[in-house]
Amino acid sequence: MNISELRDQFLSYYVEYKGGSPNTSRTYGFNLSEFISYLSSKGVTDVKDVTTETVENYLFGLHVSIRTKALRKCSIASFFKYLHRKGYVVSNPTANLESIKVPQYRPEYLSKEQFLVLLQTIEKRSTPYYRVRDLMLIKLFLKTGLRRAEVVSLNVGDVDLPKLTLRVRRKGNREVYLHIHDELADDFKKYLKSINRAADEPLFMSKKNARLSASSVWHLVKTYSHKAGFNGDVTVHSLRHTFGTTLLSAGVPLPYIQALMDHRSPQTTSIYLHIQNSELSQVFNKVAFEERR
Repeated sequence: MNISELRDQFLSYYVEYKGGSPNTSRTYGFNLSEFISYLSSKGVTDVKDVTTETVENYLFGLHVSIRTKALRKCSIASFFKYLHRKGYVVSNPTANLESIKVPQYRPEYLSKEQFLVLLQTIEKRSTPYYRVRDLMLIKLFLKTGLRRAEVVSLNVGDVDLPKLTLRVRRKGNREVYLHIHDELADDFKKYLKSINRAADEPLFMSKKNARLSASSVWHLVKTYSHKAGFNGDVTVHSLRHTFGTTLLSAGVPLPYIQALMDHRSPQTTSIYLHIQNSELSQVFNKVAFEERR
């Protein structure tokens, strides 16, 4: 079996058995295709001939950002971990690769005033059909922190207002039930009444009565971002970060935020610790290390 066939086998395994997202699978596929092209240029056609030095030379020669290089390494490492587990290679050439340190960044998020401006923009600058749908969509992101793929896969029946729960399909095909905040419950009541759809129909649909696509959601958020005067810098991920930041500002403990946002690692959640120095100093000055006289 040649390397390209093994790549396709790995990608199928990643989606069908590991429950990986199609988007990540496409990224892995592209990255592995680039690596396979490199191997071909070096005359390597058998995965058994790939060494640690081969992978290191490939990564070292890439003229891309650190973040992109780290993603390439991750794709190759996942591929060879699979090959090793399946017995296609005796040893994993990526097992002892040096880690690529990606600079941590502070997530972009909206202040309360900014996301109110975003909501007001939708109310003022959209047609009635889009106004109702898009307001609900943006509020759902802001008040749940859901990922784009999780939102577009929702059906009407996933919303259980009597129980105040929302059924969500998380990464890895995990089905979970999230608590619906009281504010969001009121939003849902109005929205569900206005659309009047069956339980098995999509919660968000296009004007052509098709399930709203992930790309359409990306486009409408960018469009409203421009109209609101944010230069299109607001993304779906910005809204997710806004949710995490809002929780942190309200004093919700990090482990709770980690659970609500479905972060696998506490380190991921720690990026929300971007409280301004002025706020930090105000809080710090309230601490009493010894009894005041």
